[in-house]
Amino acid sequence: MEEFKKAMEEISKSLQKMVDELRERRDYRISEEGEEVRIEIDMPGLEPADIALSITKDGTALRAEGARGERKYSKFIRLPVKIDPSTATALYRHGVLIITAKKVKEEEIRIPVRG
Repeated sequence: MEEFKKAMEEISKSLQKMVDELRERRDYRISEEGEEVRIEIDMPGLEPADIALSITKDGTALRAEGARGERKYSKFIRLPVKIDPSTATALYRHGVLIITAKKVKEEEIRIPVRG
């Protein structure tokens, strides 16, 4: 029984290591800075004119695509928070597409409580 437990711990450690390595290889990063969200997508070897960027109307996802010669990129990202697409700006610098946008504030609706 003890050997089984040790084997399971080793498998668990190996799986966690694989997950960590996959996360490190991710070719995009998302960070929240105050009222804004910043998305950085690695797309080396392109020019700004090579990139098409779109954001869903509801601000929950974005798609970035680009191609130049043999280099082709297509990335669909579900965002962890909603953004206002009308506030989005995009900058391409040193092989990284940087998108910033304001987060959508969750609105609360007051519900009267009757007694």
